[in-house]
Amino acid sequence: MDTNLITNQFLKSVAIFNYTHQDCQMAQQATTNAFMQTIRLLHIFFCTLGTISTSLFIYVLLSSTSKHLHPNLRVSLASLAFAACLACLQLNFMAFHQIWTHFRAETPCDLLFDARKCAAFRFPVVLSIYATLCAIIVLAIERSYATWQYRTYEAEKSRFLGRVLVVIQWIVCFGLATISVILRSDHGFVHYCTAYVSHPRTAVFSLCFMSSLELLTLIYFILLLQSNQRRQVNEFVNKAMHSLSERYQLQENVRVMRILIPSITLHAILGLLGLGSMLIFAIFYRNSSNSTWIIDFAPFSEVVLLILPIYAVIFPIVAIFMSKQLRISTRRTLPFFFAAQEDEKSETLLEPPPAHTVIASRPSRQMEKESDTHFDLLNEMWKK
Repeated sequence: MDTNLITNQFLKSVAIFNYTHQDCQMAQQATTNAFMQTIRLLHIFFCTLGTISTSLFIYVLLSSTSKHLHPNLRVSLASLAFAACLACLQLNFMAFHQIWTHFRAETPCDLLFDARKCAAFRFPVVLSIYATLCAIIVLAIERSYATWQYRTYEAEKSRFLGRVLVVIQWIVCFGLATISVILRSDHGFVHYCTAYVSHPRTAVFSLCFMSSLELLTLIYFILLLQSNQRRQVNEFVNKAMHSLSERYQLQENVRVMRILIPSITLHAILGLLGLGSMLIFAIFYRNSSNSTWIIDFAPFSEVVLLILPIYAVIFPIVAIFMSKQLRISTRRTLPFFFAAQEDEKSETLLEPPPAHTVIASRPSRQMEKESDTHFDLLNEMWKK
């Protein structure tokens, strides 16, 4: 297929300039049907929970109780959680805005959405999606450096690596999101404002690319985990050849990978579910006419976007559940979320060993006498 044809299909505008009464009826049907209202309520529910979950997770990561975690890991996880939180806030705003527009609309034509306004509304969500994907790549780069330079990773200069990568991540994502929104900021109106994609072909291409990249990253993380585990076994066999700092960093690498792999697996599974939703649309609505496809596509688009708030709810729970250190930090920072119980074993100090019964039973004078005899014998041997 010609490259120009593919590009034209992807960049084809969905905006209309001179709308008709039929366009107004289509906008009303796409916005007010029962299924869309149900999905919108699910958006509000999960976005609210996701905002609370990610905000508390960021608070735990930035609190003093998490200082035992490496700064690079804390910054990277906080950046990932912030991206999910930003998406939840904007999706929640869009859901409430659509409900408000529906109630105040006097005619079906009032439900048509200005295309440029839709692009502006879409920007934070697109930025969050790109930032979430880039955050996974940033974690892969940071963990690669930690694995490659495990002997010197604890040096002070390595602590700035995570911050630099996160800054680069957001600059790149901001640029990509700006370009993406500009390409879709057409004149005119749209029947329904989708928060991420405006055409099924764009959706399938984007989700396929994101899912493939996440699966490759997941495989790479598994390989990094195996590499660190092999080095950890070698360190255990040859302890004399490794310093205490090296042994600690290898253990830290393994612990961090066991946090990240389930989190990335969760994101990849949710992404595949979204891709499945688009494939279902492609199968059942392949004969949909150009005049009605936006109505058919709207529910599937919203189902895809439901992935973001669900991930925002589950991701902090998975990260905390998979990391004993994060569980301890969360319990210390947010004790009201936990039932009153004994602290983790790692928090408690070990009790001093009981006094030896033989030593405790001996009179102090007898011990002093034996000690004097012992040193007298040593002096005699030294003189000889």
